[in-house]
Amino acid sequence: MVTFNAYGIMPPVFTPLNDDLTVNYTAIPPYAKFLADSGIKSVLVGGTTGEHMTLTVCDRKKVIDAWVAVSKTTGLHIMVQVGGAPLADVVELARYCQQVGVHSLLCLPELYFKPSTVEELVFNIAQVAKAAPKLPVLYYHIPSMSKVEINMPAFVAAATASIPNFRGLKFTSNDLSEGAQVLRSLKDGQEMFVGADTLLAPAALLGIRSSIGTTYNMFPKLAQEILDAVQNNDVQKARSLQQKLSLAVEAHTCEGPWVPIMKAGMEIVTGIKVGPPSLPERPISAEAKQRIQTKLRALGLAK
Repeated sequence: MVTFNAYGIMPPVFTPLNDDLTVNYTAIPPYAKFLADSGIKSVLVGGTTGEHMTLTVCDRKKVIDAWVAVSKTTGLHIMVQVGGAPLADVVELARYCQQVGVHSLLCLPELYFKPSTVEELVFNIAQVAKAAPKLPVLYYHIPSMSKVEINMPAFVAAATASIPNFRGLKFTSNDLSEGAQVLRSLKDGQEMFVGADTLLAPAALLGIRSSIGTTYNMFPKLAQEILDAVQNNDVQKARSLQQKLSLAVEAHTCEGPWVPIMKAGMEIVTGIKVGPPSLPERPISAEAKQRIQTKLRALGLAK
């Protein structure tokens, strides 16, 4: 029986880059320590925030190795997103993750020959799951980016029935009505992570207790306070804290694409240098970065 024991707040970690766009591996240990010291128990490596879709398989493996190494000293659960590449490479990465001691896998759908039915999506994820049969495998549902728009409750039921190590999904959609249906479809030992930072409190009120969101790198304690407020039935506090987090997100989103703005925000808030975004994306301007900092200061979230 493959067990999965990660839940709660999970930051999708950035891949630190040098100015020449090579991976800055030396930044990973202090970054991991910062998250662990902030109360974080698990991280997602290689998600949208981690930009692994832009990296070679060789570099992805090296980044995975670095995070597995720091898990030995921090106790962090390491989930790795292996999709966003040709299926042969995805399968190789899944197999590699099992070999080197990753704790769980997340996987995007095929992004070119896109699955259009539940059956096709289950077949796609099953190929990855078979390559790492000892690891929990979760599906990464992000239709705004993948353009794979398949009914998730139906997929979850079918995947559960036919993939022995299927353990849930990251649900990056604003459709919380469908999200609630997914939650009811899950079995014991499965988990659903909402993927929208701005929906952390509403999702928690529906019973979705776990979330993967970029801003949890910067504001891990604020995110946990939101979940705690919901758990304590303090709706007014949850609403107030959620508004603060949502305004922090909005301070960024008017300045450019998601990863470049969030990499800038990470340095503003924490001082941890995660570098520029990977090509083809480009860094935001110094003026845009200053505007973000000014708004975050007004919210009491930056110095």
